[in-house]
Amino acid sequence: MNSSDQTCRGTALDEPMLGELLAESRRRFYAAKPVAEFQRDRRRLLYALSWPADWLERRGLFCPPARYRALVVARLDAVRAHGDPARYGAFFPSYLLKCLQDHFAHHGDELHDELKHLRNAIELVTGALRFAEDDRAAHARQIDVLARAHRLLRAQAPPPSDPRQLALF
Repeated sequence: MNSSDQTCRGTALDEPMLGELLAESRRRFYAAKPVAEFQRDRRRLLYALSWPADWLERRGLFCPPARYRALVVARLDAVRAHGDPARYGAFFPSYLLKCLQDHFAHHGDELHDELKHLRNAIELVTGALRFAEDDRAAHARQIDVLARAHRLLRAQAPPPSDPRQLALF
């Protein structure tokens, strides 16, 4: 692993938005569980929470950080309201990833149209002008950072598991 990978890994996994989404997941689904269960699932939760950024980046879509957070939090709300997270136990991160993938598969065209709309392009340009004046330029690259985090998490070796269990990833 070269030094740029180290820098990317440290930057991507320490991003505030990813930390907020992870904390939100912990608050919603792991509050009554032992800390060890959350720590066991942490890496896979990061993978699931960063998957939409990879989806957006592959399609060349820009999504402001607040909109990205709203997209993911809406899915967390839906899982909590309509799903049964306790039923999945140790496989909850995989269930969350599947829910996100299914949502983007069914609503991807709508999201694509929304994010490619002229209004969004104008917001992007005016936002870029504001970012040039501020030191908040890092927010403009939020999707890139989250997508890199997703790819890094995918590339890492899976944690050791019971040899009698089938691997999900």
